[in-house]
Amino acid sequence: MPIMTSSALSLAGTDREVRDAALRYWCDFGWPVRTTHTDVLLSLQRDLLAVAMSATRGGPLLDRMDSAGVRGGVVGLRGGDGEQWWAFLITPPERPVPRAAGVWLFNEGTDLPLPQGAAPANGVRWIREPIPGGALFDGDLLFDATAG
Repeated sequence: MPIMTSSALSLAGTDREVRDAALRYWCDFGWPVRTTHTDVLLSLQRDLLAVAMSATRGGPLLDRMDSAGVRGGVVGLRGGDGEQWWAFLITPPERPVPRAAGVWLFNEGTDLPLPQGAAPANGVRWIREPIPGGALFDGDLLFDATAG
């Protein structure tokens, strides 16, 4: 079990459900998470990034990744306009990231909200819940699939 450090896990002043979810992410994946009273936030790092796009674009992309046998976590987020956005958790791509309209790469230092459990909370839910050892999509494969 990883050793928890203050720079990797911050649980101060949170509700039990939020705290339990944060501890689960830390224990299962070693993810650097912090909490607010109502949210679990994943602090993206050099080796853990996210790619966001609309759900209408994310659905076909996830189908292509599934067909290729590629697994990883996908978080569903509600935008300010009520539109659904999907954030694919990825390893950093080794090749330059191609620019694509409607696709955003979230880099190190960005906080990404994570679901607190199976039920959606604050507009955040798992589209594809990660599994230990298969939580992140390969960044190069994902960007290749967005171009297809």
